[in-house]
Amino acid sequence: MNNFKLSLQNAESIIVLPHVSADGDAIGSSLAMGYLLKTLGKNIRVVMDEPVPDKYAFLDIENLLETYSIESLYEADIYIALDTGDIKRLGNRQHIFKGNSTWNIDHHKTNDGFATNNFIDITASSTGEIIYMFYEYFNVGFDKKAAEAIFTAISTDTGGLRYSNTTPASMRICAELLETGIDIAEITHRVFDMTPYQKLLLKAVAIENMRLHYSGKLALITLKNEDYAFLMGKDEYFDGIVNIANNTEGVLAGVLMRETQSGEIKVNMRSSTDDIDVAVFANLNGGGGHIRAAGFTSQNRDFNQVYDHIIDYFGKILGNA
Repeated sequence: MNNFKLSLQNAESIIVLPHVSADGDAIGSSLAMGYLLKTLGKNIRVVMDEPVPDKYAFLDIENLLETYSIESLYEADIYIALDTGDIKRLGNRQHIFKGNSTWNIDHHKTNDGFATNNFIDITASSTGEIIYMFYEYFNVGFDKKAAEAIFTAISTDTGGLRYSNTTPASMRICAELLETGIDIAEITHRVFDMTPYQKLLLKAVAIENMRLHYSGKLALITLKNEDYAFLMGKDEYFDGIVNIANNTEGVLAGVLMRETQSGEIKVNMRSSTDDIDVAVFANLNGGGGHIRAAGFTSQNRDFNQVYDHIIDYFGKILGNA
């Protein structure tokens, strides 16, 4: 952290970049970092690859979030990638991340250290937890908006403090954030409970398309473009759909694979046991993540090839489980 403090001394402008398809941790930690840097007197921009998902919009109290535009200029003294395992996860903004003053702040064990300066803490439950430590290091207190952002980051990456990456430190941090007066019931309702009608329809299609393999230990959901045309490009609704597979009784590994408009195949995976490390499979395919939550994007295989690839891989793990 001392190196980060030194790099800030001569910097006036900073651009923060969360990963593509930004989730609660990416958005929450980016906003919390933005609020911290503003408090330190810096000019801050948080540039997303796509519009903020509706359910996280309430966090952007100061309208820090902006969507990348090819027509805009993105010059800054420092560039910070947050919650981003590799440079490809910046999507259209890869060319922004340049120069000697680049920072990569993350908690994924599969992070490849793509920046000039890399701060990776794989013991942290979330990137939001790391940003909490930055607040402590700079001796900056938590106001309500910062506390909401960090709590959202931690709670979403730990499944509401239910996943195995939840630690005593995570619980203590959330307790301290709660003392600022944030309404965790309201945050939890917005983030986990409220479901748009279109997402309900998507869940119904996902359940209909789900198939069980290896005596019910693998659940695989497949979605082609025509299956979800009614979403009209609202990719945010895919958040959490893979859990339908993983939460099915008897399932040890749940997978969602879906076709995209560009022809890529996106694969999201969840595991219900530390004995099945889905990050290994993700890493083998150019992706990354955690032991129990990981994913990758396939560009060189068609839908059926990716399907067979998934079935073959998990067959080696689950066939005799």
